[in-house]
Amino acid sequence: MKPEPLSPEQITVVVCTRNRPDLLARCLARLGELAPAPLEILVVDQSDGPETGELVRQHQRRIPNLRWIPTPSRGLSRARNLAVRESRGEILGFIDDDCLARRDWADSVARAFSSDPELAAVTGGSLPEPSDCADPRILAATTWHPSEVKIYTRPVDPSTVGGGFNLSVRRSWLNRIGPFDPELGAGGRYRSAEDTDLIHRLLLRGGRIRYDPEVIVAHLPWRDGETQSAVEWEYGYGIAVWALKRIARGDFFPSRVALAVLLAQGKTALLGALRRDASAWRTGRAYLSGLGQGVASWLIFSGFTRTREDAQEEAKTGA
Repeated sequence: MKPEPLSPEQITVVVCTRNRPDLLARCLARLGELAPAPLEILVVDQSDGPETGELVRQHQRRIPNLRWIPTPSRGLSRARNLAVRESRGEILGFIDDDCLARRDWADSVARAFSSDPELAAVTGGSLPEPSDCADPRILAATTWHPSEVKIYTRPVDPSTVGGGFNLSVRRSWLNRIGPFDPELGAGGRYRSAEDTDLIHRLLLRGGRIRYDPEVIVAHLPWRDGETQSAVEWEYGYGIAVWALKRIARGDFFPSRVALAVLLAQGKTALLGALRRDASAWRTGRAYLSGLGQGVASWLIFSGFTRTREDAQEEAKTGA
């Protein structure tokens, strides 16, 4: 018997935010235009002040399925884990607060899952919208859109699969592999790579992930050069810690990913210096610095003495 196609009414859209009401306002304006509408839209709010809550209440007047979940917790992973617990959808569709969904985004996610009932997750791309941003480095960082559908069934570099800015996961698979790692991700102890870790664990446990070029958001190019360097530093930092955490659990594949990042960004920095390309030099330097400090931080503050504790936790959560 052919399975029933999945519909947007089975999708919970999740936006996690902290102290960025201007960006969130644009994100929610687009989510309110989704057609067909999803089951619900959850805003998990870790902000310090009342501005975000007031903004969400304003949008609730025209988006009846919008829910506001304030929390004193800190860290993107904790916010996403809270959303999973509070949500009702079969599919969790995660989108960043600095992204704009296309009108058919929820419908495209539903169609992608309907194409293969065995899918654990669906990722999508990011294309810029018309913008006055002229910095090629910033635009490059907000553009990622391979043109063809691809199915992943075994561990690969998670950055080739997709990212948390446009990531939808079947609830049953989140129950199977465990939550987002609360130590990883923006605002967490180790800054980033929570989506990298989740995608890797899905593939490690046999999950099928579909990258679909029809599932598109626009990642707003709001950062300046200094902010972009800080984000690239955090990416390097998170990748290093993620690799070391997985080594401590006997999983050596992430260390290959981290080594590839080290070599690629080392080359970027070197060529940037030789060619006097300031943009390339800043990007490579930021990643290399983050990688180095991530390794130092892990060895100093965590290290391999936590291996037994982590193994026990892994047995409980499947992480």
